[in-house]
Amino acid sequence: MAKKSASTMFEVDVKFSGHEPLHRQLYAVVKRAILSGRLRPGVRLPSTRLIAKDLRVSRTTVLNAFDQLTAEGYLEGKIGSGTRVSAYVPGDLAKLAQRTQLRSLHSKVKISQRARLHPTADLSFLRTPARPLRPGQPDASLFPLELWSRLAAKHWRRATRDPEHIDSLGYRPLRQAICDYVRRLRAVRCDPDQVLIVSGAQQALYLCGHTLLDPGESVWMEDPGYPRARAAFVNAALKVIPVPVDSEGLVVSAGKKLEPLPKLVFVTPSFQCPLGSMMSLARRFELLGLARAANAWILEDDYFCEYRYGGDPVASLQSIDQDERVIYVGNFSKSIVPSLRIGYLILPSALVESFQRVRSTMSRQPPGWSRLS
Repeated sequence: MAKKSASTMFEVDVKFSGHEPLHRQLYAVVKRAILSGRLRPGVRLPSTRLIAKDLRVSRTTVLNAFDQLTAEGYLEGKIGSGTRVSAYVPGDLAKLAQRTQLRSLHSKVKISQRARLHPTADLSFLRTPARPLRPGQPDASLFPLELWSRLAAKHWRRATRDPEHIDSLGYRPLRQAICDYVRRLRAVRCDPDQVLIVSGAQQALYLCGHTLLDPGESVWMEDPGYPRARAAFVNAALKVIPVPVDSEGLVVSAGKKLEPLPKLVFVTPSFQCPLGSMMSLARRFELLGLARAANAWILEDDYFCEYRYGGDPVASLQSIDQDERVIYVGNFSKSIVPSLRIGYLILPSALVESFQRVRSTMSRQPPGWSRLS
C-alpha cells in the first residue's frame, strides 16, 4: 500500500510493506528532493501535522525524519517560522553536480607519481576460476577442511580475550614454528625475533622495495623472472636491471656488465621462476661475493621449495651466507591454500627494527590474537 503527500512541494511514497522504517523512507525522499534542487534553500515545508495527515502516519514518524535532517544540516527550524530548507545548502547544487559529472568525463583522475609507476598488469586471473596446471595453485579439494575447522575451534576456545595489540612482528608461536620449519627443511639459520609475518610474499616484496633502497637505485632481476616482483620494485621507483639466467641460475658476470654495483638482487635460486633451474653452488658463492663487495642485499624468494619429485629440498642460499646479506621470503600459499594469505620474511638482525617501522605505516601488525592460554 502506498500513499502520496497532497503537498505540491514534493511527493513522498511511503511503503507500509517495506523493510525500511517509515521515518527513514521519509528522511531519504526529503533529502533527495533537497539535493536534486526540487526543494530550494529557504523554502518552508508543510507542517509535520499536515504531512502526517496526508501520509496517514503518526506525527512522531515525521518528527523523527525531520529531526535527522535537521541534525545533518539539511533543515532548520525556528519557533514561529516553521521548518525550512537550510540556507547552507547551495542553491545550484543540482547544476553543480551535473557540471562535475561532465567535467569528470573529460579529465583524468589525479594520483601520485608513485602510483603511476605501477605497471599495467592483467588482473583478470583474479576473477577467473583456476585452470589445470596453473602454477602455484594447490588442489583446494585436498585441503583437510574438517580437521582444520576442529583445530581452529579448539584453539579459539582457549584464546584469551585480551584487547591489546600483539607483537608487531606477528604471533610469536607462529614465528617459532616457522623457524623450526625452515631450519629443518631449508637449513635456514634464524630465531623468532628475525621473522616478520606478512600478508603473503607480495607484501614482503613491497616492503623490501620501500625499505632497502631509495628511488632510482638499482635492483637486479632475473630475466625471465617473476613479474610481480618487478611490479613491486617499479612501484618503489627503483631501477630494474634485467639479468639473464642459464642452466646454473642468475649469470652474475652478465649482471656486473649491466650494473656493477646493484643495491639489491632478487633471485629464486632453488627453483628459478619460470624456467625451473637450480642455482649452482659456484654461482651462489659468486653472488654472495658480489653482495659483499657492493654492500648489496640479496632477496631470496623460496617460492617453490616444498615441491621435489626426488630427494630432499636443496639448502637455501641464506644457509651459506656468512655476511648476513640475504633476506629470505616464504609463504604458505602453495603448500596450504592461497586464500590463507600468510607469508614471512626472515631478516638479518640489523634490518628488523627498520622493517618494523616501515611495516607499521601500512599495518600496525598482522592479524592474530594476543595469546593463547
